[in-house]
Amino acid sequence: MKESASDRTAKYLESTSAALKRLKLKKTPRTIVESQVQYMLELVRGYTKDARHYAEKRKPVTSLICIAYAEGLLDAMKFLELVDF
Repeated sequence: MKESASDRTAKYLESTSAALKRLKLKKTPRTIVESQVQYMLELVRGYTKDARHYAEKRKPVTSLICIAYAEGLLDAMKFLELVDF
C-alpha cells in the first residue's frame, strides 16, 4: 500500500496544532539531568533506525517523518546548548 503524503501531513498538522493549543510554558531556568539528554539521544537513534527501516521497505513518507523527528530533536538539543556538532 502506497502512503499518501497529504494524508500523513494532515494528520501531523492536526496533532501538532492541538498540542500547540494545549501547550503551557514551564518556569525557566530548569535543571536538565544527564539521563534526560541520554534518553533524547536514544530517541534520535531510534527514529534514525526506523527511518532506515522504512526506506528499505519502500515507505518513503514514513521514513521521511522518522528522520525529520530525529533531526528536530537534535536541533532542539543544539538550540538548548545540550550538544555540539
